Amino acid sequence: MRLKSTCISLTLLCITMLHPLIGCESVPALRESKAWHGETPIYATYRFGQLKAELPPGTDLETVNAVSRAVLYRQGLVIEEASFTPSDGRIIALGSEQLPYDKVRVTTRYDGGGVIMTINIDPATESRSRALFESILQALRL
Repeated sequence: MRLKSTCISLTLLCITMLHPLIGCESVPALRESKAWHGETPIYATYRFGQLKAELPPGTDLETVNAVSRAVLYRQGLVIEEASFTPSDGRIIALGSEQLPYDKVRVTTRYDGGGVIMTINIDPATESRSRALFESILQALRL
């Protein structure tokens, strides 16, 4: 009998402790958000600190990689690593002390229909990722 009352008490205590958390939302970086970008427009999804978009068919992968690198350089980032193949590309850039982020990763890959671009900014910030993506699209005139 004592065990049963102890279990009931613990259950009620847990419910009471968890009740304030019911109205809490998930961490913004973990939620998925979607938005249109550019003049074309291009649909981009931000999830788990990563912005992902598929560029229109016919977009040249080499051009996307070159423009991405140039945009990062113009924004004051130092290109730490850049590697490109005919099917994909990766750029890692480091921010200076004046910039609010430490590292930016831009990856591209060709996927049958078009180029898939992923932007990852550390620390993760959706608005900065979207602003960088918009800058790249403007340079590509998309």
